Amino acid sequence: MKISRNWLNDYVVSSCSDIELVDSFTQLGLECTVEPIIYEFNNVVVGNVLSCIKHPDADRLKVCKIDVGDEILDIVCGAPNIKNNIKVPVAKIGAIINSFKIKKTKIRNIESNGMVCSGKELSLNDDHEGIMILEDSLKIGENLKNALSLSDDSIFDFDLTPNRGDCFSHLGVARELAIIENKKIKLLKPKFLVSNFKTSDLIKINVKNSGICKRYACRIIKNIKVSESPSWLKNRLNKIGHPSINNIVDLSNYIMFDLGQPLHIFDYDKINGKKINVRLAKNKEKILCLNNESKILTKEDIVIADSKGPIAIAGIIGSLDSQVDANTKNILIESAVFDEISIRRSSKKHAYSKEASKRFERGIDKDNVVNVLDKYSENLLKITEGEISKDYINFVLDENKSNSIKFHLEKCNKFLGINLDSKMYKNIFSNLSIEYSFDNKIFLCEIPSYRNDITRDVDLYEEVARVLGYDNIPSDNSFKISNDCFIEDELLLENNIRSILSYNGFNEHMSNSLFSEVDINLNSNKKAIELMNPLNQDMKYLRNDLLPGLLKAISYNEKRNTEFLKIYEIGSVNHFNSNLYNKSKECRALGIIWTNNSTSHWKYPLNNDIYTIKGELNNLFNSLNFKSIQFIQNDKDNELLDVKINNKNIGYVCKLNTEVLKIYKIKNSVFYCNLSCDIINQIKSNKIKYSPISSYPSIVRDISISINKDVKNHDVINQIKINGGKYLRDVTLFDYYIKNDDDNKKSLAYSLHFCSNKFTLKDDDIDPIIDKVLLSLKNKLNAKQR
Repeated sequence: MKISRNWLNDYVVSSCSDIELVDSFTQLGLECTVEPIIYEFNNVVVGNVLSCIKHPDADRLKVCKIDVGDEILDIVCGAPNIKNNIKVPVAKIGAIINSFKIKKTKIRNIESNGMVCSGKELSLNDDHEGIMILEDSLKIGENLKNALSLSDDSIFDFDLTPNRGDCFSHLGVARELAIIENKKIKLLKPKFLVSNFKTSDLIKINVKNSGICKRYACRIIKNIKVSESPSWLKNRLNKIGHPSINNIVDLSNYIMFDLGQPLHIFDYDKINGKKINVRLAKNKEKILCLNNESKILTKEDIVIADSKGPIAIAGIIGSLDSQVDANTKNILIESAVFDEISIRRSSKKHAYSKEASKRFERGIDKDNVVNVLDKYSENLLKITEGEISKDYINFVLDENKSNSIKFHLEKCNKFLGINLDSKMYKNIFSNLSIEYSFDNKIFLCEIPSYRNDITRDVDLYEEVARVLGYDNIPSDNSFKISNDCFIEDELLLENNIRSILSYNGFNEHMSNSLFSEVDINLNSNKKAIELMNPLNQDMKYLRNDLLPGLLKAISYNEKRNTEFLKIYEIGSVNHFNSNLYNKSKECRALGIIWTNNSTSHWKYPLNNDIYTIKGELNNLFNSLNFKSIQFIQNDKDNELLDVKINNKNIGYVCKLNTEVLKIYKIKNSVFYCNLSCDIINQIKSNKIKYSPISSYPSIVRDISISINKDVKNHDVINQIKINGGKYLRDVTLFDYYIKNDDDNKKSLAYSLHFCSNKFTLKDDDIDPIIDKVLLSLKNKLNAKQR
């Protein structure tokens, strides 16, 4: 949300710099950034186009005579919208626009003495299709900055949390600025002249129930004139990124950004039956909206309807049939508070989340509804003519009393670890505009209606902390806690996996947990869970696998010439479980992905292939103290390896097929490992035992065997370890050889490391062990010594 500093000055004037305010707002919990607006042009004046004729040598150029007050300039202009008798911004010779100096020049043999400017060139708006057309009331020759009341400004861009709906306006941010400055904000009561007619005589309002609308107010204004907005109004809206439409609509937007209350303006003469019903829509009821889209409604949508049907989806968008246009003479202004959940549901369902719905979703100050009507009426008479009714209709359907909270001074001090006295608390509550009574260290606080996020005493503790300043709360180096609070860390395994993989050159990836239909179809074995009210079609399902998110990361990096990748992700996946009567099931999973590529290095290039992948997984589980790791070729798929611990399947490793890679536009081949963290957690790892480093020398013996191709390496190593005795410390495969593809044999060479902690081993101690190992390999695995 964008906030203008000049606009804030209407309420509170601050002496702090922009950077100081950014820091102060952030300390208060309102994270923001700031961008200065500086109008970098000079010697630009208001000009009046006296004549405009076609250039003799160019079809798209025109030669114009423009009166700039003290002289008449001949200027060549190519804008399609330039014509006689309009006022335009003219940069005279010597003017500087964004560091560009305007000079006298010849265009197709016609001398041009200046430039007619567009709003884009002057950084006043984003319109660069033609020159900027000014109001007729402006004085010819007047400096443009003075004529348009332009002044440099600073725009704060706030990233607000959903609970701070009270800050979605300049008034709301001004309240926070008043806390920073320790000042009171300037609030003036609206004053305006009214006419003799009554709104209650001209319209009938019927609100069906308080569940959909807590408060509804409206007023009729007659004989208005729809026209272009004045410069000050357009400038304020343009600065915060909102385009101008017309004076009536612009003013309603101005009030919304100023006070935080969205208004809707209906053309009163287009309301059928002169009745308004605030109700739930009927199923399959239709409305043609302002954006020219037809929406099919359901009974969950709140609508504003006349005698024929809906004229607005409440809090979201009006109908095309009831909009204010150039012919509008009489208007009805609606100011209301609608149910937050209903507005949120409807805005997402109809894919129309705009400024109004954002504020309704976060909660509107119900006590400010009428004040907003009055301020709109006051400002309307300043920018156009009109006759305002002497009354307004005001339905208050939520009669809840003000929110009172009992606040214990000592409890707050103990909770925050501070030691404030009652005087300091009174000052804090005063800054927060909280009225209170105080007796015996207990405050009875009356919470302002605009602070719907404060409902409990702990919410007030948070307010005290942020106003006091988190940096001002003293640190405590000791604390007391019950032993009963210590529980087993369920995420210990996952955190250990993160550490081990990160230490070994893997990067952690965190992807969105919402997938598209294409993404969930990668794992057809797990039926994905569809959301009832998705944000969009690409976020329609809960993810049923980690693979799509990882593939998107690979694709993103490949496009940026990063092709040697090792990425992992740990997260939740969801799917329907037929074994649980088709109920949803959430699982924790580990996904690891490698691109089949190598790094360029003069001596130590790194490769990602099936062997290095098995080695890295072995290293991972050895580091986690799981010893019996197996990779078993899947019976149904030769490209699939099942990963097992203690003969329990924990996942798989596979090489992804090219059809999958094409979906995500990946050119390199990719290996993927999917492991279940839930199953790994159920398997008890070996207890870590301390073994002192031996001070005696070790003995290394190598053995070489010929064995059938289908015998697995881990079976050989297990057989060696079973028969290797108590002195065997490690077994390493260091050579692998196949003479030719037709031969059913392979040669394997192993290095066996022996050591004792008590004495120096001799050949006589090791020779019997080697004989036993070779005999076991011969008998159990049909191996022959080479």
